[in-house]
Amino acid sequence: MRRWTFVSTLVAATLCFGMGFSPQAKAADALRLATVDIQQVIMESKAGKQAKGKVEAERDLKQKELSAREEEITKLQRDFEKQASILSEAARKEKQEAIDKKVRDLRRIYDDSGRDLQKKEGELIRDLLKDITVVIRDYGKAKGYTLILEKGQAGILYSTDQIDLTKEIIPLFDSKTK
Repeated sequence: MRRWTFVSTLVAATLCFGMGFSPQAKAADALRLATVDIQQVIMESKAGKQAKGKVEAERDLKQKELSAREEEITKLQRDFEKQASILSEAARKEKQEAIDKKVRDLRRIYDDSGRDLQKKEGELIRDLLKDITVVIRDYGKAKGYTLILEKGQAGILYSTDQIDLTKEIIPLFDSKTK
């Protein structure tokens, strides 16, 4: 009989603690968790769209410059092919070397332009991230959140849309970055 009383008391205690009657469960109830998709904030916010526009405008400008250089090289190559039969060996070699040098220069400019654009884009994103982080931190403090996680990071495999603050953060970030 004692054994049965002990077992039933143990089961009742386990159920009580499992159902939230422990101090830890009360603390867990006070936790307010949320997620934010920072990538979405960057892509949909006014500041993010402006930054993207700046990078694309610079990319277009560099592409025009590179296209003009490509056309110049193509024209030189065509002219060289037309004149190759009437040029001396030394002149042919000299023209081919000049074309090859322009091709090498163009490749270097392509590489440099790509690196410059990546650097510029990285700087713009870093600046946006700083500002977004401040907005999220202030929002979290004001609304009493315990923890706000980045949806695309921190090993989050699943979260409900109910705790996603992204749609609330975008207009708030837009209002702070005019």
